[in-house]
Amino acid sequence: MEIIKAQDIYRTFVSGNITTHVLKGVSLDVQLGEFVAIMGKSGAGKSTFMYQLSILDHPTSGTIIINGTNTKELNEHEQTEFRLNTLGYIFQDYALVPDLSATENCMLPLLMKGEDWDKAKNKAVEMLTSVGLETRVDNLPSQLSGGEQQRVAIARALAGNPKIIFADEPTANLDTISGNAIIDLLGELNKKGQTIVMVTHEEEYTKYCNRIVRMEDGKIIKEEVLR
Repeated sequence: MEIIKAQDIYRTFVSGNITTHVLKGVSLDVQLGEFVAIMGKSGAGKSTFMYQLSILDHPTSGTIIINGTNTKELNEHEQTEFRLNTLGYIFQDYALVPDLSATENCMLPLLMKGEDWDKAKNKAVEMLTSVGLETRVDNLPSQLSGGEQQRVAIARALAGNPKIIFADEPTANLDTISGNAIIDLLGELNKKGQTIVMVTHEEEYTKYCNRIVRMEDGKIIKEEVLR
């Protein structure tokens, strides 16, 4: 069953007299429960493509259907609601609020969805426990290692029970041991049925992926089925 269907995606950026064509007619289907890696050299368009798939940006042209919804037909408010209720995000810089504890960071998307404080806090602690941070729930990001901060980001992404998790270079700022631990965690989540789309430039971090999508110069040049 397709959970993402992207058809003929173009993304062009204009700055003054300069026009840059970053995506050049990219199409991709992602199946429910798949773990897909998007790979390519710097400038290949992989992160830009993921931003289109995750509706954090909008294609210049083309169609993206997620979980049966044509995202082009959503207004700005509906897009925000859709992201909160359907998608989870993990970024390479963790994107944690520095003045909030691990628990409070995880609570944010739940509070934005309208859940009451106590319910959101209980869910946040549950998610932090699920990623091995049960003793760090009250710590600020500055009191956590890079690997621990990324685990908070994963717990936050999971808190909203997303259909799809998008991970943009989730190991980029981590050492090898911490990076492998994060990939192992994502692999375990995928085994439980979580759909994951991940941008990475490290081959060793694709060990749990079902498929690798390779990009070059704004196009998909190859797809490799791993399992």
